[in-house]
Amino acid sequence: MSMPTKWYKKTSEYTKIFLQITDVRLMLNELKSRVELSSVRLKHAIRFHKSKQIRSELKFQERILNEHLRQIDKLIDENCELQRKNHEKKYGKSAYDYDSLI
Repeated sequence: MSMPTKWYKKTSEYTKIFLQITDVRLMLNELKSRVELSSVRLKHAIRFHKSKQIRSELKFQERILNEHLRQIDKLIDENCELQRKNHEKKYGKSAYDYDSLI
């Protein structure tokens, strides 16, 4: 684990929270893209596999992946809401739309 830099030690708690929220958002987006790619692969396998039993097993896996995608989307939404609340606590209600910055 690396030592925090001087600027990080001097920053406000809001900035530290913002950095952590952003890090989580990036990880969630990466995870979502990986799960979406797996979903596309499963759809391809379901479409072109000849065995009905294997296709039904793949469809079950696809339903599981779709549920994971819904959960990831929910976490991304919650992350955006947390970022908005953190921004409002630091700067107050802004005159511009915060969502347009994300």
